[in-house]
Amino acid sequence: MSDIKDPTLAQNQDFQAVLNTFLAAYRPILERELGLASSAATLIKEAQAHPPTCNDEIDTAVALFERFFTPDVAMRVLPEEGRQVLGNPDQWQWCYRRILCCLIFGWLVCRGPRTFRGFAYYLYQYWRCVRQALGEPVNTPPTIDEQRDFSTLVKILAVVYAPTIKDQVKDLEYPIDIPKEIIAGQIDCTVDNNAAASVFQRLCTPEVSRALFGKSFEQVGVGALARNCCCYCVAALEFGCCLGRAKTLIEALRCLEEFFLQLRRCFEPLIAIIDTPPACSSLTFVAVCSLAGIEIDGTAAGGAFTNYTLSYSVGGPIINTAVVYPDCSRPPINPSSSTPVNSGVLGYLDVDLLPPATTTVTVYLDVYGSGGLHLPVSAVFNLAINAIQITAVATVAATVGQDPFNGSPSIIKMVQNVSNPAFEQSVGGSISITGSAYAFGCGNEMTQYQLAEFGPAPGAIPLPSPTPSPTALGGNPLIAPVIYDNTPAHPWSSGCFPGPVTPNIILNGDIVAQWTAEPCLFPPHSSVPKISSNLKWASGASGRYVIFLEVDEGPLPLLTPVSAAGEDQIAVWIDNYPTVGAITQIGNVVGCGDLHLKDYVGTTAQVLGIAWDYPIDVTATQQLPNDNFGSYSLSYQKNGGSMRSFLASDYTPNGAPAGTAPTVRVPNLWQAAPPTLAQAALLASWDIVTALDGGPPPDPNNPCVATNPWQLPRGCRCAYVIELVVGDTTWVGDGGDNHSTGPILFAINIINDIGT
Repeated sequence: MSDIKDPTLAQNQDFQAVLNTFLAAYRPILERELGLASSAATLIKEAQAHPPTCNDEIDTAVALFERFFTPDVAMRVLPEEGRQVLGNPDQWQWCYRRILCCLIFGWLVCRGPRTFRGFAYYLYQYWRCVRQALGEPVNTPPTIDEQRDFSTLVKILAVVYAPTIKDQVKDLEYPIDIPKEIIAGQIDCTVDNNAAASVFQRLCTPEVSRALFGKSFEQVGVGALARNCCCYCVAALEFGCCLGRAKTLIEALRCLEEFFLQLRRCFEPLIAIIDTPPACSSLTFVAVCSLAGIEIDGTAAGGAFTNYTLSYSVGGPIINTAVVYPDCSRPPINPSSSTPVNSGVLGYLDVDLLPPATTTVTVYLDVYGSGGLHLPVSAVFNLAINAIQITAVATVAATVGQDPFNGSPSIIKMVQNVSNPAFEQSVGGSISITGSAYAFGCGNEMTQYQLAEFGPAPGAIPLPSPTPSPTALGGNPLIAPVIYDNTPAHPWSSGCFPGPVTPNIILNGDIVAQWTAEPCLFPPHSSVPKISSNLKWASGASGRYVIFLEVDEGPLPLLTPVSAAGEDQIAVWIDNYPTVGAITQIGNVVGCGDLHLKDYVGTTAQVLGIAWDYPIDVTATQQLPNDNFGSYSLSYQKNGGSMRSFLASDYTPNGAPAGTAPTVRVPNLWQAAPPTLAQAALLASWDIVTALDGGPPPDPNNPCVATNPWQLPRGCRCAYVIELVVGDTTWVGDGGDNHSTGPILFAINIINDIGT
């Protein structure tokens, strides 16, 4: 908590009166806890008689804030401007009751570390509280419309909550600077105390208000009172949250001071603040906007607020091309934002739209208000862009989670299975690797990036642990180091005349790249150096590997000594093994022989063969994607006809009951070498009579022409081909094909001698 920003606040009569009311409201909680501390027996008896519940916590919050937030307190916390705008609480009863809900929600959600699901649970309580305050209590169970409104709130919460998760994932993936920041005192016990504030700010938009208020939106969700009440609510949310985290009364005092100051800001005519940028502004990944950008924080609000704009300059004219607002809207379609921001995210600068190698940007914030009010401010951002990330392999998205092959806690980045997200996806063939490889700013410039494969890891664990090295990364290089030295051979941007000049850096693209010469029309027979991302990596030997990306940089102007700017890595299962298939026997026929249908009346014809796939690593656990056998299929074709599939009931892999899905190896052997023909097993128990018997000839003049063209009338014979196809689930190439063997053909002569 920050120090007091107004030294006169503690002597303010309203502040002291509110503080005394707060202490009186809080005292019963302290007295009850003190009573429980009188003896161990008292505490144990109470714990056994009344184990804590979620409702107890909610009841405590309601009791605390109903005692504290009286109409008198609601007026005393406001600055004089706010009292004039809002008037007596009797004139804004619905707002007063809503703010009470805001206090309760803020306190509940910040009492402990909350996951998204926990946050959503308390959002549900907040929604019910607000509906009750409006005189429209939620039904039990909620109606369809009410369920729709709450689902909308949760979806919005997911959008505004996502950046906090993304920041944490980024810290997990790139913890390089955290030790330095802790040692330098930049990270201490107050770190991320205000993490919920940005979420609270974004829960005060028209879309949220419509879902929050329901049918009452048109009456209470629009106009100046709604806007002022919203700012009051956000201040109350942050105050309640601060109290929920407070461990001492002194910390609670600081919370109350911030509450007063926040409400002062709500009723200033216009507020335009760009928070002091860090010494080096780094890249922020905003998943919901599909954006890698520079975050701009601050305040654009006030009693007369109507909208704000962001713009910037990189040494030339002031423009807004790269501006992205918090709702992901952009100029020119949305040149401004009409949503006020209090100590939150004002927007972003899309780094893809900034000139390459931009290291300094002047950002301009213009806040506009009713009556022609206009308040401009600006700030200079020094950029440290560290876009070093692998986001997909073979176009399959990466995910971060517990290593499925490691029983001990081990968080890794891996390729997420396209069908079963709890597992990894095996890939093979010639593939791309999607990501970003760019580092620049704050006195340093990227010199190269390297991409290499390490492994395989026998038994799947432990995974290799590469060590960054600008001179000798090691492993199996996927490509030659991609050099960046801003020379004519390796320019930051290039293009043919008269076409556009485009950057040669890779942001969210294929990092399997190299420098090439791009031919130009003018002048004839000329070319320009260009980064080409049209390469593909031939993934090679099967196994579990680590793909390692390293970006190196050096200090300007000499770019020496070179050091690692950052790195990223991803675990990848490579599978380039073929599938194996064979048909060895159908019924009693082992070659091009005759099969008599009368031998199978009342029974089935066994189809024997092999449908098998190699384990990627036979020494590792048999689970996805190490075991990525897909399925096999059987079909048959009459000479001159079209192919017909076996029925689902025909499949009996390895003797399993009829109708068992053909998704298991035949024979079901977990071994390094493929089975021999002598090890062939049961693929299907084919109801061949039902499939092929055409009955008595339907036309005496054409006795061998069946009603169903794939069948054979009695007394006739014909050649048939049985077909087997075997596939796995490996994602082959960027298009997502699978390894497949077939069609494997087995020819027989069918004689329909039933009834003879």
